[in-house]
Amino acid sequence: MGMSAGPIYISEVAPLELRGMMTTFYNVNIMSGVAGSYWINYASLQVIPSTSSWQWRTTLVLQSIPAIILLLGYPFFPESPRYLIMRGRIDAAHRSLSRLRGGMDESTEYFAREYTELCSRLDTTPKSGAQAFLSLMRECIHHAPTRKVLLFVTLIQTFFIMSGGNSITYYAPNILDSIGLTQSQVLLFTAIYGLIKFLAVFLYAFFLTDHYGRRPLLLLGSTINVLCLLYLTCYLALSPPSSSSSTTGPSAASWVSIVAICLYAIGYGFGWAPAFSLTASEICPTRIRGTVVTLAFTYQNLLNFGITRAFPNMTDRMQPWGPFALFTGFTAVGTLWVAVAFPECKGKSMEGMEEVFARPWWRVGWDGPGARRDDRAEDPKVEKGTSSHEEIVHK
Repeated sequence: MGMSAGPIYISEVAPLELRGMMTTFYNVNIMSGVAGSYWINYASLQVIPSTSSWQWRTTLVLQSIPAIILLLGYPFFPESPRYLIMRGRIDAAHRSLSRLRGGMDESTEYFAREYTELCSRLDTTPKSGAQAFLSLMRECIHHAPTRKVLLFVTLIQTFFIMSGGNSITYYAPNILDSIGLTQSQVLLFTAIYGLIKFLAVFLYAFFLTDHYGRRPLLLLGSTINVLCLLYLTCYLALSPPSSSSSTTGPSAASWVSIVAICLYAIGYGFGWAPAFSLTASEICPTRIRGTVVTLAFTYQNLLNFGITRAFPNMTDRMQPWGPFALFTGFTAVGTLWVAVAFPECKGKSMEGMEEVFARPWWRVGWDGPGARRDDRAEDPKVEKGTSSHEEIVHK
């Protein structure tokens, strides 16, 4: 629940100019948790004797602290203005938006413009969870842009999992141990790996995404991932670590593979790691965002469970290089897809993103002269079935 609610809430309350940074802060917290857990494990091994039960108790106690802080802070969170408007609570939405914008009101041009657009773009018909799901399915049948949004978000989750980032994170100690590192070295390098991922997402969130945009950074990060995964595949296929590595130490190729894993973490932090939540939450029109993101994250968690659970068996049945070859293939396809059909969300309102998906899928990723907001009215090539949401509501 928290995994889907977090990025939705942040994207709905964030100012347009800071939405990328603030939504990606959700990923920064995930990566900081991963990095923190690695460093806590390493510190526990170094500081607490292995004979003491506190070597594992400490890690469990420390991980509860962020959850307690979130629980205590929850009553002070303002409700999303978009959610309140969808429930017909206009006055409450006005107060919430004013609070979120530091006490601004209609006398401020920025606030007046945002509030007016918010009220004019949203469907205020309240729906239960089942009604929202059925409404989404009905829209997918009759409304091509909604159909493409759902497919787009599903593809994002697929390429995010199939890029191999989670599998490498979960099994990094096993991978490094097979290369020939000692237990202490394994924990140290996994901690460094987690720190690199955190720093990459941190730079993405605070310095890069709202300056360069989502699409160029995803292309760069995904390309880095393809190259690193390709090297790991070739290394494990042509020069796999042997059992003698534990006594003789890692070979030169093994050390290069460790560097490749670290470079992979940088590409992952610029690419698929933030894209799965940032894009999913800001690409959807408000009326379907909650339902689409919930479905997408449910699918993502099921796929993540399946791939992660199968990873050890995959290394046995497909040889150690097999899973990395699979991740390489999926990430390469994902990179090509991003180059063609991934729209730039920077500087665009969430309510206006539906117009982007009214284009043919091969033009979604391009904002050229022929892909302006008036595409739909002027371009005869816009797909049939892109009737407006108002037409669907009144059917």
